[in-house]
Amino acid sequence: MKVIEINQFGNVDVFYESSKELPPLKAHQLLIKNYATAIDPYDVAYRQGLYGGEDKLPTVLGSSTAGIVLAIGSEVTNFAVGDRIAASPHLRSYAERLTVLEKQAAIIPDNVTFVQAAAVALGYQTGYQAVTEELDFQKGQSILVHGGSGSVGFAAIQKAKEIGASQIYATASSKGKTFLQQYDPAIHVFDYHSEDFTQMTDKVDAIVDPIGGQTQEKSLQLLKAQGKLVTTKDLTAKAESAPFDSRAFYLNSGQTLADLLTDISAGSIIVKINQSDKFNLENLKKFHTIFQEGHPLGKLVLEF
Repeated sequence: MKVIEINQFGNVDVFYESSKELPPLKAHQLLIKNYATAIDPYDVAYRQGLYGGEDKLPTVLGSSTAGIVLAIGSEVTNFAVGDRIAASPHLRSYAERLTVLEKQAAIIPDNVTFVQAAAVALGYQTGYQAVTEELDFQKGQSILVHGGSGSVGFAAIQKAKEIGASQIYATASSKGKTFLQQYDPAIHVFDYHSEDFTQMTDKVDAIVDPIGGQTQEKSLQLLKAQGKLVTTKDLTAKAESAPFDSRAFYLNSGQTLADLLTDISAGSIIVKINQSDKFNLENLKKFHTIFQEGHPLGKLVLEF
């Protein structure tokens, strides 16, 4: 099968086409014919050398997939050959075929496209999980979401709104602020280039932090006494010792993704797609460059 991989870290020119054979299918795995994969921040950073080690090379990047099940392992019980599924594997989706664990996968509803499903498998799922599980967000509570126009943030905002947030605050770039205010003028958005979010007059019940560092530390002063902060980054020492429920979390996958796709199918969560194009080396390089240089609003998705 054709894959696009790297054997060194660096700019987009480290990508090259290759051919690989998949190992035998394990008991709890699904073999997927890939139909779509998104450009996710994790993979852009990995290609730059921010996550991986030299001992991990060569590596096929890509952490979101949507496709059709070609085969199932001997212990798989919840999926069948021919199912349309989405998943967020740890790398490996810049490939015509790949395997994913049964617990990572979710059925794609009939009215959700492969492009939409791939677009939400990682970032949207993370933001959705932050609100529904890590924060256990409740109707009438208030929330601050950093990076509100990104995949994590936009999913978190939409789910908090659906649950019935009393007030939603967000930080974003200037173009992100415009996007969010067009989505819902009631969201109070701070342009992080020119406005200080710590000048908020109200404290909040919950904070979603995909930024970390100083942003995380400054956010602590905005939490109510019983407030919660969840982050996709490491907790700072200040956050670790703060008298609040502060925690870092990682994807559960599977059931969370299934719930998200159900909400998308029902129309309560919208998916913002910036561009989609054919999966090939040229377009993969192009989309990585677009993401790295401009952080576009909406997902970049490649179709097989």
